[in-house]
Amino acid sequence: MAVNWKIYFIPLPLLLLTYYLLFSGRKATKRNDHHKGRQSGAERNNGKPECPSNFQVVDETCVRCPRGHFSFRGWIACLQWLDCTSIALDVRTRRRIGIPGHLNAVKEVYLADWQGYDVVYSKCASDLYYEDCLHGMYMVEGLQRSEFVVQLIGICYNDSLEMVTGYYKHGSADTLDELLERPELGHFNTLETRFQLGIDYVKILQFLHNSPLGVRVMCDSNDITKTLSQYLITNDFHLVVNDLDALPEVKADEGELIKCGHRELYGDFVAPEQLWPYSRPFDDEEMPPYDEKIDIWRIPNVVDKLLGRVHNSNYVRRLLIGIHESCKQEDPEERPSATEVLEVFLNVQKIISAGTRQDL
Repeated sequence: MAVNWKIYFIPLPLLLLTYYLLFSGRKATKRNDHHKGRQSGAERNNGKPECPSNFQVVDETCVRCPRGHFSFRGWIACLQWLDCTSIALDVRTRRRIGIPGHLNAVKEVYLADWQGYDVVYSKCASDLYYEDCLHGMYMVEGLQRSEFVVQLIGICYNDSLEMVTGYYKHGSADTLDELLERPELGHFNTLETRFQLGIDYVKILQFLHNSPLGVRVMCDSNDITKTLSQYLITNDFHLVVNDLDALPEVKADEGELIKCGHRELYGDFVAPEQLWPYSRPFDDEEMPPYDEKIDIWRIPNVVDKLLGRVHNSNYVRRLLIGIHESCKQEDPEERPSATEVLEVFLNVQKIISAGTRQDL
């Protein structure tokens, strides 16, 4: 009889494990469906509005989450940012994403899962980059109430400096051309969408130059690929800034300017004031500092790349000649502010919208 009892009871743990896996998979699928907005907001929330990420429903109105909280699209309430314990227990990494090295040297970045939702888990790659990682975390946390900044879900100031952020399936803007070659995304490959990305880029600069953390400058932007890799593309094809590890502050009133790194820079993508101005060998201590106008210098190059070669893109380039020439003034004081550039861009967008209806 003892033998028979073993035969009958051995499969029971396997049956329980199978049931658990099936049940968990169904719950995760439901959560992902909810997050992706497969149903209408009225169906999910009994007529309440469907709020975007980082908003909650209060008195049938979408209200931004309090500081230190987050939500996903369609949620009716916000949760506190995940802490060290929650990240360790509930965030499961799947695979590494990003390209280690030139575009991703400071952090190790992974696609991960939290409660059935796709998220991004990152940690500092090395003690050599500890200060850069710490600075980036402070910036992401401090700028969180802006729509232009990657969504923060969890943060942990331990030895590894861990952070959990939103997952943007379209990836970074340096892959835009390849992304829009996909048949299922071809309808986004339009002048309107591409120029909107250019406007988003200028809006982000305007925000950083007038941020609650002071005048901040995108320092880690010495070539076009590196620059675009710092911005993510949202599901509806807008930009958010993601990489804030090198975001020094300009305090012009106090006479405090910045220098981006300690090495000599080359090329015409960086602003003239970032180039070594003397004939003698480079010396970082003698390198003159500069301000946020180095970001303005890069605008024409970035926008030209974002526009691509879609129908009527050259027409828009002609409309932008004047403001782009102003951005490329050798004297940084002669360059416009990001706010002034944005004003021109929005006027051009109106021309595009009107012209689209008449096929330009």
